[in-house]
Amino acid sequence: MAVIDEVADRLKTHATALSDVRTAEDLDALSKGTAPKSGTAFVLPYRERAEPNELGMGSFRQLVAVQLLVAIVIRKHDDAQGGKRVSGFDALKDSVESALAGWSIGPEDELFELVSAQAAALGNGVTVYVQTWQTSRYLEK
Repeated sequence: MAVIDEVADRLKTHATALSDVRTAEDLDALSKGTAPKSGTAFVLPYRERAEPNELGMGSFRQLVAVQLLVAIVIRKHDDAQGGKRVSGFDALKDSVESALAGWSIGPEDELFELVSAQAAALGNGVTVYVQTWQTSRYLEK
């Protein structure tokens, strides 16, 4: 199973404050697509960074840092200033952080850690809070 699917499954079972968990291709799709319910989280691919090959003499082992995004949608149409939306972040982000921080997909993988987070207003009473999470995997031959 892919990292994105594993994280989405983990959030579905452990981040109980969320109203729904989906996967998406990119952040642009969130603002242009069908309006998700408030409290919905999207898991999106972000980037992978590879370290040099650790072995020589015909062997291959490369550490790859895998980053993904968890974007939480907050929707309140009666909140022109955004104060109610901002106060709604805490319980949802805490639920995501409790589910992912220190968890690993498999015993050979690094534990997930939070890299950064940022809120962005999408307009029309919608704000998205985006967290960047990182783990790593080995590419071996």
